[in-house]
Amino acid sequence: MTPLLVSACFFLLLGAAALGIYMATFGQNRSVEERFADIAVKIRIAQGTLEDEKEQDTISRLVFKWAVKHLPPPDPTTAEGEKLSQTLLQAGFRKASAAQIFQVIRIGAGVVGIILGIVASAVLHRSGTEVLVLAIAGMAVGLFLPSYYLGKRARNRQNAIARQLSDVLDLLVVCVEAGLGLYEAIKIVGNEAERQKQEIGTELGMVAGEISAGASLGQALKSLADRTAVEDIKPLAATLIQSEQLGAQIAPALNASSDALRTRRRLRAEEAAQKASIKILFPLVLFVLPAMIAVIIGPAMIQVLHTLKGGF
Repeated sequence: MTPLLVSACFFLLLGAAALGIYMATFGQNRSVEERFADIAVKIRIAQGTLEDEKEQDTISRLVFKWAVKHLPPPDPTTAEGEKLSQTLLQAGFRKASAAQIFQVIRIGAGVVGIILGIVASAVLHRSGTEVLVLAIAGMAVGLFLPSYYLGKRARNRQNAIARQLSDVLDLLVVCVEAGLGLYEAIKIVGNEAERQKQEIGTELGMVAGEISAGASLGQALKSLADRTAVEDIKPLAATLIQSEQLGAQIAPALNASSDALRTRRRLRAEEAAQKASIKILFPLVLFVLPAMIAVIIGPAMIQVLHTLKGGF
């Protein structure tokens, strides 16, 4: 063995020993620190402040902050403001400034629409009244698109929660029959559903947080029904509240609610299947039938025209 190889082996062994001592001394503390860091991240996500820390103060963000500060927020006491707040909650936007941010985005989209309308009129070489018409049309489209996106996102989220509800009820039944209380079952199932990136997991986590903060089960479930606006949650909340008030067992009530949800889902699927045969008539009449008529009658009409021309 050469002295160089002996020195290399010695330093490698020394490094491995130092690494083992470091892991044995600080490894456990590091895992605890990572757990605390994960908890802090979850708290910031629940409060909606994590994204603000990650985003950089670019020029566009500074302009956006300036617009948020100077534009008045929508009045939540009016019918439009209350409807907007409910739609934002149903779409998953829970920050206190969500309504004001949405208003800024909507106004910005309207301004962009006006600019695009003017640019389109310049490209098409239009002038006078046509420029004004294109600008107004662009503004209308820009004001409409954010509202359309918000409503579609809320509907998609409601449908996803409705689809996930029956599976969550089955998990709640398993947890309750295993001996857990309803609060612990909601907490465990909510954490698991949130880990699976399901929308209902976040809602169950908020229910567990409200209960731990001192709210009753009935109040938390009522808030869940109002927050999500899913029709299947309202009878479930009423059943659980009644079971809690009467002192009945929760597991049979959950089983009955799960069976009722499956029955409703099957009936809705059958209804959608019956509607599909009616809905398919419109594209059939508008697109398929004219093409079939052209293919079938077209050659005969061409032959008739040739015959008529030959006769004359």
